[in-house]
Amino acid sequence: MPAAQTILVVDDSPFAARALVHVLESHRLVARAASTMEDAMKICEESHPCLLVTDVRMPNIDVLDLCRRFRAAESGQAVAVLLFSAHPEHEIRDIVSLSGADAFMEKRHGAAAVAARVQSICTALAKQQSTQPQARAPG
Repeated sequence: MPAAQTILVVDDSPFAARALVHVLESHRLVARAASTMEDAMKICEESHPCLLVTDVRMPNIDVLDLCRRFRAAESGQAVAVLLFSAHPEHEIRDIVSLSGADAFMEKRHGAAAVAARVQSICTALAKQQSTQPQARAPG
């Protein structure tokens, strides 16, 4: 994965978000954590992450709005969304569907499995980005 790619991890638990960032970094990935919508959008503006990894049910963050805003902030760049939750997918199927997420994982699979899935998604994004024609500068 190119060094410029950043992963944004959003969870309403700052501890959980930082723990996942730590696991991702131990797999040589670049990741940043956010626990509020404001922090997440600030990271989007600063780092232009290629991947949003977010919990589904958070009391102070509307995940559908978060996904929409993430994709809008990263227009023109290949991006993906990975939802993860303590709830099985059949309990939150509507949210997963409406979010337009590229992937879903249950938290019970553990952080190492999430890291492996993240690596796979980032590899696919890098390939997609390299095959897209470069935008020409006006003039």
